[in-house]
Amino acid sequence: MFGYMTEIDKVEMLEKESIDAEGDDMLSLLFHFLDEWLFVFSAEPFFIPRKVVITNFDKENFKISAVGYGETFDISKHPQGSEVKAITYSHMQVHEKEEQCDIFCIVDI
Repeated sequence: MFGYMTEIDKVEMLEKESIDAEGDDMLSLLFHFLDEWLFVFSAEPFFIPRKVVITNFDKENFKISAVGYGETFDISKHPQGSEVKAITYSHMQVHEKEEQCDIFCIVDI
C-alpha cells in the first residue's frame, strides 16, 4: 500500500509508530489493520513506514498489534505517488497456508 504512495526505498527508519486493530473475522481484521496504517499516514504527523513488524497476532479473537518503522512524509524527500483514499472489501481474500499467508486487497486510489 505504501509503495503506491511513495518510493519506499527513500523512507528512512528514523521513528516508529504503533497500531492496534480488531475485527469480527479475518477479512475485517485485515481491513481494520490496513485502515489503521492508512490513518497514520493521512493524519499528522503523516507517518510512512518502510517496515511493519507484527508484535501480537491473536487469530482466535481477531486482534493484531504492529509497529511501523519509518519517518514523517516529506514531499521534498519522498516522491509523491498515488493517494490511497480507502481500503476496500471488494474481492478481499486471505489464503492461509502452513508456513505463510497470502492476502489480496484492492485499495481505492
